[in-house]
Amino acid sequence: VTLNARTLAESEQVGQKFAAAQHAESLAALRAIPAGKLLDATRSNRGDFRPNVDGYYFPKPVPEIYAAGEQAHIPLLAGWNSDESPYEVLMANAKQKLTVEQFEKKARERFSDRADDFLKVYTAKDDADALASARALAGDLFIAYGTWKWINLHAQTGGHPVYQYVFDRVRPPLPGKSIPGMEPGTYGAVHASEIEYVFGALDSNKSFAWQPEDHKVSEQIQQYWTNFARTGDPNGGSLPKWPRYSGDGNHVMHLDVAPHAAPDVTRPRYLFLDTDAQK
Repeated sequence: VTLNARTLAESEQVGQKFAAAQHAESLAALRAIPAGKLLDATRSNRGDFRPNVDGYYFPKPVPEIYAAGEQAHIPLLAGWNSDESPYEVLMANAKQKLTVEQFEKKARERFSDRADDFLKVYTAKDDADALASARALAGDLFIAYGTWKWINLHAQTGGHPVYQYVFDRVRPPLPGKSIPGMEPGTYGAVHASEIEYVFGALDSNKSFAWQPEDHKVSEQIQQYWTNFARTGDPNGGSLPKWPRYSGDGNHVMHLDVAPHAAPDVTRPRYLFLDTDAQK
């Protein structure tokens, strides 16, 4: 749930600038441009997924809709992966060998008088811890905080059960490949790595040497998702119990070889970012 949505007028200006850059003076001219060329032209805007408050689909900003309880009142199952740090951020931090001093300096530049509070939830006890916190912050700003905000608001006003998860299963290392900064054991479940598991499509991706444990995780997730699609509740059969999200930081389901619910130890980070976002 992003807090910086565009107005319709702002969105139209973005579209007009994009069309002008492609030398297209009409919709027909845009449609005549090969799809591959348009995709290449949009690469500079990757990551900008802000909604457009157009007065029709979104009559007002999303947080206001949820705060007023005007969203669809349905069960919700949502979550994120344990290591959502964008690859570009990871590589930049690994290349510059991020130190405690650098991390704390950036924190004070960005958060000013709130830097001490920031450093309590994104700690920097040593250089390795500073790098881990930088990765956590990047992943939180990218997708985790926004998803948490969505879950939290819907739990308050949606009138139906909410189920939160963190996908923890780390894919097998790529055979014969060593990526600097991504050595085995140094990262968690990266962005989008859950997709093959959710759709039961592990064998369609020949890049990884999938293990029996991966197929087990995939089967369990498919059962959870199918149960939820059918009944609005992921539980059923012999699956480990998935409790409802309670809004107090407890009852987050960790999806791995042995699925289990546990308190959300990362919640203080989202509470900090939430306070910062309201400013």
